[in-house]
Amino acid sequence: MASTPAPSSQPSADALLDKLRKRTRRLAVFIVALAVLIVGCGVGVLAILWKLRAIEKEQDVLRFAEAVTVYKSNQDFVKPKLNTIQFLRRGYSITFERVEYTQNGLLLAGTIGNPTQLWITSLALDFKVRHSPFAFRDKIEKDVHFLTNKEMDIGAAQTDVGILNSGSTTAFEVTIPNVKQTQDEVEIAVSFSGERYSYWGK
Repeated sequence: MASTPAPSSQPSADALLDKLRKRTRRLAVFIVALAVLIVGCGVGVLAILWKLRAIEKEQDVLRFAEAVTVYKSNQDFVKPKLNTIQFLRRGYSITFERVEYTQNGLLLAGTIGNPTQLWITSLALDFKVRHSPFAFRDKIEKDVHFLTNKEMDIGAAQTDVGILNSGSTTAFEVTIPNVKQTQDEVEIAVSFSGERYSYWGK
Protein backbone atom coordinates (compact mmCIF):
# COMPACT_ATOMS: atom_id res chain seq x y z
CA MET A 1 0.00 0.00 0.00
CA ALA A 2 1.49 3.39 -1.03
CA SER A 3 2.22 5.85 1.73
CA THR A 4 0.94 9.50 1.60
CA PRO A 5 3.81 12.00 1.51
CA ALA A 6 4.10 14.10 4.68
CA PRO A 7 3.23 17.80 4.32
CA SER A 8 6.29 20.03 3.90
CA SER A 9 7.31 21.95 7.02
CA GLN A 10 8.67 24.84 4.91
CA PRO A 11 6.32 27.84 4.27
CA SER A 12 4.94 28.28 0.83
CA ALA A 13 6.12 30.90 -1.60
CA ASP A 14 2.96 32.97 -1.00
CA ALA A 15 3.55 32.97 2.73
CA LEU A 16 7.16 34.07 2.27
CA LEU A 17 6.11 36.80 -0.12
CA ASP A 18 3.46 38.05 2.31
CA LYS A 19 5.98 38.05 5.14
CA LEU A 20 8.45 40.00 2.98
CA ARG A 21 5.79 42.57 2.13
CA LYS A 22 5.01 43.09 5.84
CA ARG A 23 8.68 43.55 6.68
CA THR A 24 9.07 45.95 3.75
CA ARG A 25 6.10 48.01 4.95
CA ARG A 26 7.47 48.12 8.51
CA LEU A 27 10.87 49.16 7.16
CA ALA A 28 9.28 51.86 5.01
CA VAL A 29 7.31 53.18 8.00
CA PHE A 30 10.49 53.17 10.09
CA ILE A 31 12.43 55.04 7.40
CA VAL A 32 9.67 57.64 7.02
CA ALA A 33 9.48 58.11 10.79
CA LEU A 34 13.27 58.42 10.99
CA ALA A 35 13.27 60.97 8.16
CA VAL A 36 10.57 63.02 9.88
CA LEU A 37 12.54 62.87 13.14
CA ILE A 38 15.74 64.02 11.40
CA VAL A 39 13.94 66.86 9.64
CA GLY A 40 12.28 67.87 12.91
CA CYS A 41 15.62 67.89 14.71
CA GLY A 42 17.14 69.95 11.90
CA VAL A 43 14.34 72.49 12.06
CA GLY A 44 14.69 72.61 15.84
CA VAL A 45 18.44 73.21 15.61
CA LEU A 46 17.92 75.97 13.02
CA ALA A 47 15.28 77.60 15.22
CA ILE A 48 17.66 77.54 18.20
CA LEU A 49 20.50 79.00 16.11
CA TRP A 50 18.19 81.72 14.78
CA LYS A 51 17.07 82.54 18.31
CA LEU A 52 20.66 82.69 19.55
CA ARG A 53 21.58 85.02 16.68
CA ALA A 54 18.60 87.25 17.50
CA ILE A 55 19.74 87.39 21.14
CA GLU A 56 23.28 88.26 20.03
CA LYS A 57 21.94 91.10 17.87
CA GLU A 58 19.90 92.43 20.79
CA GLN A 59 23.01 92.29 22.98
CA ASP A 60 24.97 94.17 20.28
CA VAL A 61 22.29 96.87 20.16
CA LEU A 62 22.30 97.22 23.96
CA ARG A 63 26.11 97.23 24.09
CA PHE A 64 26.25 99.96 21.43
CA ALA A 65 23.56 102.06 23.12
CA GLU A 66 25.27 101.78 26.51
CA ALA A 67 28.68 102.65 25.04
CA VAL A 68 27.31 105.74 23.27
CA THR A 69 25.47 106.85 26.43
CA VAL A 70 28.66 106.63 28.51
CA TYR A 71 30.67 108.27 25.71
CA LYS A 72 28.31 111.25 25.51
CA SER A 73 27.90 111.59 29.27
CA ASN A 74 31.63 112.18 29.70
CA GLN A 75 31.87 115.18 27.35
CA ASP A 76 29.80 117.92 25.75
CA PHE A 77 28.65 117.52 22.15
CA VAL A 78 26.86 120.09 20.01
CA LYS A 79 25.57 120.13 16.45
CA PRO A 80 26.60 122.72 13.83
CA LYS A 81 23.14 124.34 13.88
CA LEU A 82 22.51 128.04 13.36
CA ASN A 83 20.80 130.24 15.97
CA THR A 84 19.97 127.32 18.26
CA ILE A 85 20.86 127.47 21.94
CA GLN A 86 22.63 124.25 22.89
CA PHE A 87 23.40 123.50 26.52
CA LEU A 88 26.55 121.96 27.91
CA ARG A 89 26.64 119.69 30.94
CA ARG A 90 27.31 122.28 33.63
CA GLY A 91 24.63 124.67 32.41
CA TYR A 92 26.80 126.68 30.04
CA SER A 93 25.28 127.36 26.64
CA ILE A 94 26.60 127.81 23.12
CA THR A 95 24.92 129.40 20.13
CA PHE A 96 26.33 129.39 16.60
CA GLU A 97 25.58 132.56 14.62
CA ARG A 98 27.77 131.52 11.69
CA VAL A 99 28.42 128.02 10.40
CA GLU A 100 30.39 128.00 7.16
CA TYR A 101 32.38 125.37 5.35
CA THR A 102 35.38 127.16 3.86
CA GLN A 103 38.56 126.10 2.09
CA ASN A 104 40.31 126.25 5.46
CA GLY A 105 37.74 124.10 7.24
CA LEU A 106 34.60 124.63 9.31
CA LEU A 107 34.17 128.19 10.54
CA LEU A 108 32.12 128.55 13.71
CA ALA A 109 31.22 131.90 15.23
CA GLY A 110 28.81 132.58 18.04
CA THR A 111 28.54 133.08 21.77
CA ILE A 112 29.25 131.07 24.88
CA GLY A 113 26.91 131.72 27.80
CA ASN A 114 27.55 131.52 31.55
CA PRO A 115 24.40 131.14 33.70
CA THR A 116 26.39 130.44 36.88
CA GLN A 117 27.60 132.81 39.59
CA LEU A 118 31.20 132.07 38.68
CA TRP A 119 33.46 134.55 36.94
CA ILE A 120 35.73 132.80 34.46
CA THR A 121 39.02 134.19 33.21
CA SER A 122 41.76 132.89 30.89
CA LEU A 123 39.15 130.75 29.14
CA ALA A 124 39.92 128.90 25.92
CA LEU A 125 37.37 126.83 24.01
CA ASP A 126 38.52 123.55 22.50
CA PHE A 127 36.55 122.19 19.55
CA LYS A 128 36.93 118.69 18.17
CA VAL A 129 34.84 117.50 15.22
CA ARG A 130 34.17 113.77 15.27
CA HIS A 131 32.19 111.31 13.19
CA SER A 132 28.87 110.22 14.63
CA PRO A 133 29.13 106.86 16.45
CA PHE A 134 26.48 105.52 14.06
CA ALA A 135 29.00 105.79 11.21
CA PHE A 136 31.16 103.16 12.94
CA ARG A 137 28.43 101.13 14.59
CA ASP A 138 29.79 97.72 13.51
CA LYS A 139 33.26 98.49 14.87
CA ILE A 140 31.89 99.91 18.12
CA GLU A 141 29.66 96.86 18.68
CA LYS A 142 32.76 94.66 18.40
CA ASP A 143 34.90 96.94 20.57
CA VAL A 144 33.40 99.82 22.56
CA HIS A 145 36.86 101.32 23.01
CA PHE A 146 36.77 102.25 19.32
CA LEU A 147 34.86 105.37 20.43
CA THR A 148 38.20 106.81 21.55
CA ASN A 149 39.95 105.79 18.34
CA LYS A 150 41.65 108.53 16.30
CA GLU A 151 39.73 107.26 13.28
CA MET A 152 36.67 108.99 14.77
CA ASP A 153 38.41 112.40 14.68
CA ILE A 154 38.06 114.78 11.74
CA GLY A 155 39.59 118.03 12.97
CA ALA A 156 40.33 120.07 16.08
CA ALA A 157 41.00 123.70 16.98
CA GLN A 158 41.16 126.07 19.93
CA THR A 159 40.17 129.70 20.37
CA ASP A 160 40.79 132.11 23.24
CA VAL A 161 37.71 133.60 24.86
CA GLY A 162 39.35 135.30 27.82
CA ILE A 163 36.71 136.50 30.27
CA LEU A 164 33.25 134.97 30.64
CA ASN A 165 31.34 136.92 33.26
CA SER A 166 28.59 135.50 35.42
CA GLY A 167 25.16 135.72 33.76
CA SER A 168 26.57 136.94 30.44
CA THR A 169 27.76 135.74 27.04
CA THR A 170 31.07 136.18 25.22
CA ALA A 171 31.65 135.96 21.48
CA PHE A 172 34.06 133.52 19.87
CA GLU A 173 35.19 132.54 16.39
CA VAL A 174 37.18 129.50 15.31
CA THR A 175 38.02 127.59 12.14
CA ILE A 176 38.41 123.84 12.49
CA PRO A 177 40.70 122.47 9.75
CA ASN A 178 40.10 119.36 7.63
CA VAL A 179 36.31 119.55 8.04
CA LYS A 180 34.35 119.41 4.78
CA GLN A 181 30.63 119.51 4.21
CA THR A 182 29.25 116.03 3.60
CA GLN A 183 26.00 114.18 4.09
CA ASP A 184 27.57 112.27 6.98
CA GLU A 185 26.51 113.44 10.41
CA VAL A 186 29.22 114.94 12.60
CA GLU A 187 29.39 115.92 16.25
CA ILE A 188 31.40 118.72 17.81
CA ALA A 189 32.94 118.10 21.21
CA VAL A 190 33.33 121.34 23.18
CA SER A 191 35.50 121.69 26.26
CA PHE A 192 37.06 124.42 28.40
CA SER A 193 40.78 124.70 29.01
CA GLY A 194 43.09 127.04 30.92
CA GLU A 195 40.20 128.64 32.75
CA ARG A 196 40.23 130.12 36.24
CA TYR A 197 37.11 130.39 38.36
CA SER A 198 36.15 132.88 41.03
CA TYR A 199 32.88 134.09 42.53
CA TRP A 200 31.60 137.32 41.10
CA GLY A 201 32.69 140.25 43.20
CA LYS A 202 35.57 138.45 44.91
